[in-house]
Amino acid sequence: MTRALAALVLFAALPSQALTDRTGPYELQVLVGGVPSRTFRHDGGSFVLGHLGERYTLRVVNHTGRRIEAIVSVDGRDVIDGKPGDWREKRGYLVPAWGSVEIDGWRISRQEAAAFRFSTVPESYAARTGNAREVGVIGVAIFSERWSPPPRPLYVPPPPPPWEGRDDLEGRVHGLPPAAEQAPSLGAPSAAPSPLAEKRAQRPGLGTEFGEAVSSQVTEVPFERARQRPDAVIGARYDDRAGLMALGIDVDGERTSDARLRATAEPFPVVERGYAEPPPGWRR
Repeated sequence: MTRALAALVLFAALPSQALTDRTGPYELQVLVGGVPSRTFRHDGGSFVLGHLGERYTLRVVNHTGRRIEAIVSVDGRDVIDGKPGDWREKRGYLVPAWGSVEIDGWRISRQEAAAFRFSTVPESYAARTGNAREVGVIGVAIFSERWSPPPRPLYVPPPPPPWEGRDDLEGRVHGLPPAAEQAPSLGAPSAAPSPLAEKRAQRPGLGTEFGEAVSSQVTEVPFERARQRPDAVIGARYDDRAGLMALGIDVDGERTSDARLRATAEPFPVVERGYAEPPPGWRR
């Protein structure tokens, strides 16, 4: 039991690898003006092109016939309570079956949210609340709902023949199966403040600020997860044009980095000399 628990903790603490904005029946969209932002595939992951000052919202799409819970973080911060993201302890947004939910910003009440806006890293919510290490990433942990089948009809045995004694009925009463044992929940790992926090806050590129208050009505409903670990984790990384190009992403339809230009330089760029083509009907 001790070994299994230790392995689970280590697995949960592993750093993120490639993040994709869709997997199986689940999808994440980053919307600007209600339209999905330009998203690029690179090294197996999804990268969103952002622009300084733009407001964006997040849409989580559920292509299944079962309700799901979406635990959402931006820049490593939970979008509901603003604390470090932790899908094991935090609760999220309900996404209906065959439906979607749009998340307007950092939740400040049941009626309002602080808008998501692309900002500089020093002005990001993460940097201003202590740690910009995770700036530039959006994550969604998906949990499907526990489905309880309707109770089985109770079987009532027919009455015994009159010649059988009552002793024959002993031991025929069957109880319901015992309830499933709940595994102990894992506490959030302790996070010591990083000595590089101030330096990381001066990074170039984009973060997400705690923007203006916008109307965003929500209600709370009960939800029971089908399992302790997420069914899927989807997400995307984001940055401005310079940041994506520095990663080698073909933002403009052609790579324009100096290394790419040098690798494709032609010693004789004029392949064929052309001359003026006479118009129709021209005679010498």
